Amino acid sequence: MRINKLHLQDFGKFHDKDISLTPGVNIIYGGNEAGKTTTKDFIIDMIYGIDKARGVGARFDHYEKRKPINGSAYSGSMEFSTDDGEYIVERNFSKNEKKTVLRNLDTGREILLKKEHDLCGTAIETDKSTYLNTLCISQMETATDKAIAEKLNNYIVNMASSKSGEIDALGAVAKLKEKRKEFTDKEIDAKIAELTSKLQLDRDFDGELEAVREEYRKAEEKLNNPDADKLQFTPIKNGATAEEEERQRRIREEEEAKREAMQPLTKKQKDMKMLRNMGKKSALDNPFVIILLALVLMAIFVGIAYVVPVNVPQVKMGIMAFGIALSLLTTIRVFIRRSALYKMLDEIEIEQGFEEAKNDTTSMDIAKRTEIVNLLSEIKVKQEKLLKERGEQEQYMKEISELKAKNSSNNVELQAIDLAIKTITELSEEIYDSFGGVLNEQVSQIISKITGNRYTEVKIDDQLKVMVKSGSSFISMDYLSTGTIEQIYLALRLSIANVLISEELPIVIDDIFVTYDEQRLHDTLSCIGEYLNRQIIIFTTNLKVQDIFNELNVPNYSIAL
Repeated sequence: MRINKLHLQDFGKFHDKDISLTPGVNIIYGGNEAGKTTTKDFIIDMIYGIDKARGVGARFDHYEKRKPINGSAYSGSMEFSTDDGEYIVERNFSKNEKKTVLRNLDTGREILLKKEHDLCGTAIETDKSTYLNTLCISQMETATDKAIAEKLNNYIVNMASSKSGEIDALGAVAKLKEKRKEFTDKEIDAKIAELTSKLQLDRDFDGELEAVREEYRKAEEKLNNPDADKLQFTPIKNGATAEEEERQRRIREEEEAKREAMQPLTKKQKDMKMLRNMGKKSALDNPFVIILLALVLMAIFVGIAYVVPVNVPQVKMGIMAFGIALSLLTTIRVFIRRSALYKMLDEIEIEQGFEEAKNDTTSMDIAKRTEIVNLLSEIKVKQEKLLKERGEQEQYMKEISELKAKNSSNNVELQAIDLAIKTITELSEEIYDSFGGVLNEQVSQIISKITGNRYTEVKIDDQLKVMVKSGSSFISMDYLSTGTIEQIYLALRLSIANVLISEELPIVIDDIFVTYDEQRLHDTLSCIGEYLNRQIIIFTTNLKVQDIFNELNVPNYSIAL
């Protein structure tokens, strides 16, 4: 590609500005703020277009920087030649009216672009990143010698490994190593070991739970069917101690006294009261004692009959008969009364026995139910404990499984990262074999010319580190001055361009000679002058540039901005 004419319709500080260029060396002069870098950017933007950034950074991006200062339309055109013919590309950069038209000047026919707003793939083959990192050369930013050396080494790796400055190979390795730390977790193995130690693999939780449930079922069945194992009970009179009887007697007397105060007792109630007052059986309960007492009563009446001072036999016999009859009747009544009372006593005792037995049975039932209910509660607590323990075991197993899965996933990621790092590292060796030899030769030729044979040989080792021969040994760029490193940087760009870029794109140099002394400038321009197979566009403030080209008999064309 050879650029024939630039038309900056509205771009940065320029409005309706035309710049014509020749196929050889074009020297564009201008002081500070004259628009040299703006014109250089226009050339790049006409070839590759402008991408508008988004977000906060969009306020300071290249698009905003090159907007027309007069607020007019954002546009321009560029005429250029290739081996296929003459072309013109017209662009409107305004984001709302963005448009790119490529037209063949010989036929006037519009050429459809393979990439929207980009000549790459249609008029040229070299991508923007590769071009900017080789043939488009700007003054290096201010930095320490070491920082420039590191940038140069990184540049070589990226350009050589991908044939494009777009891919940062060393940066990729650094990020991969940083990423590797995310998947290297030694705590996972320790956690798995800790959880494994808590597992109780010898316990059959399901069997234990089934046994507990069966125990609960049986206890619940006893609670719901109390008669299933209930013993038959025959009420008997319960013997009580004297103290207990006395206590019960006092209670009964108090209750009866209250009832008597409220309502007179019936004959039966009086009899029951009498029986209670009798307490334990006495000697009078013995029938022989009653008969003996009856005989004593008879004897008393017989004695009375004998001592009565009446000598009438009928009277004495009457007294004796009356005493005997009274004794017999009293004895009979006592035995009848005694029989009735004992019958009542037996009924009372039987009734009390049943009541006591009933109370005893009820008390026993309540105690039994309470015991079963307590047992059910204990069984339920045991079941809940088993369920909790089994849940904990299941949680341990789940966590172990998740940790092992994460460990396995991490191992896969680590293997992939290690493979990527290994591939990039091995690629350096392949680059050295296939790329380094040619690059070493070309860089050595250029650096020898640029430095006036001070440094005649440059080596790029298998680690893609730049080493410069000084005397009989090679030294690292760390020991070189910033100016010399800049010269090597220029030599590398030109050499890599020769290796990687087959098409003859223009060499654009933006004011890199500011710090050059006259000898270094002479040597550098002498080297650049040998690249007349490409169009050369130099933006500079140094008026000696044209004079040196003239001394070197290099055809050139100067343009003032």
